[in-house]
Amino acid sequence: MKQVTKKILCALLAGAMAASVAACSSPASSGGGDAASTGGSDAASTADDGGEAASDEPIELTFWHIWPDDQMADIVDSYLAQYKEEHPNITIESVATQEVEYQNNKLKIAAATGSQGDVFMCWGGGYAQSYVEAGVVLPLDEYFESSGALDDMLDGALTYCTYDGQAYGLPLKQWAGTLFCNQDLFDQYNVEIPKTWDQLMTAVETFRANGVTPMVLGAKDAWHIGMIQNALAVRTAGPDYMNQALMGEATFDTPEIVQSAQLTVDLMNAGAFVDGTLGIGSEEAQEEFYMGMVPMYYGGSWCAAGCDNPDNAISQCEVTVTQMPTVEGGKGDENTYSGGVIDFFMINANTEHPDEAFDFALGMTKYMSEECYKIGDSLPAWDLDIDESEVSPTLIKIREMIQPATGYVLAWDTFLTGAAIDAHYQLLQGLIAGTTTPEEFASGMQEAMEAELADSAAAE
Repeated sequence: MKQVTKKILCALLAGAMAASVAACSSPASSGGGDAASTGGSDAASTADDGGEAASDEPIELTFWHIWPDDQMADIVDSYLAQYKEEHPNITIESVATQEVEYQNNKLKIAAATGSQGDVFMCWGGGYAQSYVEAGVVLPLDEYFESSGALDDMLDGALTYCTYDGQAYGLPLKQWAGTLFCNQDLFDQYNVEIPKTWDQLMTAVETFRANGVTPMVLGAKDAWHIGMIQNALAVRTAGPDYMNQALMGEATFDTPEIVQSAQLTVDLMNAGAFVDGTLGIGSEEAQEEFYMGMVPMYYGGSWCAAGCDNPDNAISQCEVTVTQMPTVEGGKGDENTYSGGVIDFFMINANTEHPDEAFDFALGMTKYMSEECYKIGDSLPAWDLDIDESEVSPTLIKIREMIQPATGYVLAWDTFLTGAAIDAHYQLLQGLIAGTTTPEEFASGMQEAMEAELADSAAAE
């Protein structure tokens, strides 16, 4: 895996700091102040999850997150009010910043000096790794053990926030790549829901023969091409190998990854996607499916809420969810997925109140995991007793589908950084445009990864 020291992290972020000083003064949902708060004694500690603090001494904590408005902000505010009632001596300063600004600038600048919030939203995989190696994130293993939190966590929830055997995050939510199918159109044209690659290609051919565009793809947004190709790589190469390759421990230049690119091209050549797909964005593609005119859409589980939204025509149809079809001879079976847990709450290693920060973060994480599931935003990362009468029916189907899951691989652009992400996007769009061969895709990905690893080594 890539190694970035604290000294190098600060150097890397210096440019971002110079270009984005304004990021340090982003609006807060309940007050200002961006630095990790201080005050009180370290002696105070929590008895258990949701329990009262052992001391009544006033304590202040800052909570950095990415939800300044809409439903997610309401969920945050609801738990803040609940926590304040249960812990009257603890004041939580909620600092909200729009996601893009937060992810690309604000958190990077603050983490260079360890001045991010006491509890802060972060992303695992390659994104958080440099912060962990810089020593600005608190390891949580002893807190998990003493609180018993692991008993309530889903298997694999800590995979992408674990570095060198230590866990550093509280898992907020998970996602799973899903093939959404308009069952009404499948029935109308007597097409079988595809479980294998051959069945998928037959479905594409049948719909095309009847003048129906089989799928929509927002190829203008290269990450959406990646949703399909990445999922196919899970099928051809298997999750274990793909995770190794994405961590720089194995090569991308293999027959299996070439095959995943070739299958993506095969879909394109078979007429699976709407004409002019490179000019269509991901949101436009989603809307095409929601209009009820397209039989198939491959996307994340977050699309479930749109399928059940009464404002969308698709809500009047039966929606069937299924896995990416299996590939004959592939190393990933039907119980392996693109997806997993990438959203985490982490704790500043410099906080003066680690016990209280963990107690708050644990409660907020469980609360948000449940509430996000209820509004159709995501799948829960915790084993919670949830009244599913309030949940999107399509999301319930996905949760049931993934129960036997044996392996996940996050989206490739979650692992990659900098120029390697740009290279990945260019290679994906080249596949769809016909300017990049599957062999060039695999070798190009390996070249991009080697360049990234070389840059990291040179920076040490």
